[in-house]
Amino acid sequence: DRKYVTIKSRVLHPEFRGRMVSAFLSHLFSEIADYSFTANMETELDNVSAGSTEWKGLLTDYWERFSKYCTDASQWDVRKVERMLEEKFLPILFPDLDTDSRVCPSCSEGTLRFKVSRYGEGYFIGCDRHPKCKYIARTLSDEDDENETSEETPKSFEPRLLGVKPDTNEKVFLKQGPYGYYIQVGEDRKGASQKRAPISEVKDINSITIEDAIELLQYPKVLGKHPDDEHPVLMTHSKAGFSIRHRRSLAPVPKTHDPKKVTLERALKYLTGKNVKKFGRPKGKTNKNAEPIEWH
Repeated sequence: DRKYVTIKSRVLHPEFRGRMVSAFLSHLFSEIADYSFTANMETELDNVSAGSTEWKGLLTDYWERFSKYCTDASQWDVRKVERMLEEKFLPILFPDLDTDSRVCPSCSEGTLRFKVSRYGEGYFIGCDRHPKCKYIARTLSDEDDENETSEETPKSFEPRLLGVKPDTNEKVFLKQGPYGYYIQVGEDRKGASQKRAPISEVKDINSITIEDAIELLQYPKVLGKHPDDEHPVLMTHSKAGFSIRHRRSLAPVPKTHDPKKVTLERALKYLTGKNVKKFGRPKGKTNKNAEPIEWH
């Protein structure tokens, strides 16, 4: 109803308004709009279920960050948003004009700028001296998007059977979801939750084999116990890539390092590096004699 997307041949296509809203959210809510946020939040919720993170603390941390984004966004007026969107979509909005050629042809004093309509819906290119000059070069609609993309309409991806998991004899599929490609064990069944693994940094999706899929399905993988508290040190995998996890600490594995060769010793070095992030809040005081959480 809001005309953000349309469905054509069972495929979602972003409309012009959808592109504008997406750019706005990505610019002002960068952390939340990033794919890795979803992956990290899923990990945090798993920790809440496991009892290692307090849910109230997790919500408090999230709300503090989110409310700051909201406060910053509230300081932006329409003009500032227009300038940001214009800069981002400059080649699309002014495909045949450079900056020096955007003089208003009507008043010869103003500059043609991207504008959001104040009355009703829509966007247009008009003179920035409005209301003194009411010249409008053209209105922008979703038809412009349709004409630009009609030649290459993306095809829907059909799930592909990669093979069978040796230990369970279950089928392993390559599928595509809203956040990209992923591996799934078993067919979709109502009320059942299948084991899944996201795929990251794969240039040729057709090159994925059953061996690659089984390799990804082994994560999260326990590398060993941390010498300080005997809690497990895990290697996890998400859409953002590979990471090392120890309780509330999360450290990315450098993209130049082969995750298959990461040992416990190297993982501990990652956890003391400058890129370590903390998530959630500890659930009360730590009992050093408590049994470590079992990861499966």
